[in-house]
Amino acid sequence: MPAMSRILVVHNPRSNKGGKYYTIMDRWLQAGNRGDGVEFAEVTDLEDTALPEERLVVAGGDGTISSALEWLYARGGECPVGLIPAGTANCLATGFGLPKENSHLCEIAFSGTRSRSLDILTYRVPAEERVRLIIQSSSLGLPSNVGIDYERLRQRRLPRMLFRLLGEFSYQLLALLEIRAQRKREGRGEPVLSARVAFPPGEEEHDFEGDVLAMFIHNEPTIGGNLVPCPRALVDDGLMDICIVRASTGHSYLKLLRKLAKGRHLEEEAVVLYHQSKGPLQVSLSFSQPFNSDGDIWVESAEYEIALEPGRFEIFVGE
Repeated sequence: MPAMSRILVVHNPRSNKGGKYYTIMDRWLQAGNRGDGVEFAEVTDLEDTALPEERLVVAGGDGTISSALEWLYARGGECPVGLIPAGTANCLATGFGLPKENSHLCEIAFSGTRSRSLDILTYRVPAEERVRLIIQSSSLGLPSNVGIDYERLRQRRLPRMLFRLLGEFSYQLLALLEIRAQRKREGRGEPVLSARVAFPPGEEEHDFEGDVLAMFIHNEPTIGGNLVPCPRALVDDGLMDICIVRASTGHSYLKLLRKLAKGRHLEEEAVVLYHQSKGPLQVSLSFSQPFNSDGDIWVESAEYEIALEPGRFEIFVGE
């Protein structure tokens, strides 16, 4: 069995900023003679890594953070977590109010004592026993299709170059194309995605059933920093936020997309259903759909069970 470290640092040296932040952390540790008992492990090489005794530090973007926390959860780890945000959007770190100054970040992540709770959502499909995590956001319908399109197109040279130029606007462009395709399907009378969402007994919201353009199930307000589908979501409120956008031939999807970008879509009550729940949820779809969880797609199914674990992790924050 591998030896247990006092502090385990999970990082992604192959990311755009991975090398830079490894150097920042290493220099900070060496400058204060703080490196004793600190072990570094790459996020892709955690299978044989032991849980740390004291704390886990994760240096990376939202994807790296999600992967590291899923590993900690699967191992039954209970240690608190420090974050060194090293991605593009860094939505989770922003939600916890972490500073941007590197030495202050290192101080909090490696030596901080004040923490806040982090709820997590979990999901599973009937074909698997495995329970997977949602740290920030998940989606079905249009946003998942956009994610698949992005990953497919970025394997080709010209789209990859275009995405680099457009940056975060790449997703907005793909969303517009997906909306256009949805309107064509509706115009031809083709079947569109239909969903039934069963809420827990005792909650005020009745079960939902109908055609949907998109469904968001969140632990924090944003998705990728571009849209704000769940503006009331908090990472430590003991609730999951559900936003369902109905498919509607009589409503402008483009106007709704603009409102989603600003978190102003909740006023569209005829099209948008918004509910906060303690879970669990049972989601049944008219046909199999990929499930986008924290930017990754691991499963595709017509049935999903989604649950909430309040306060599962403790995240170090500033004073």
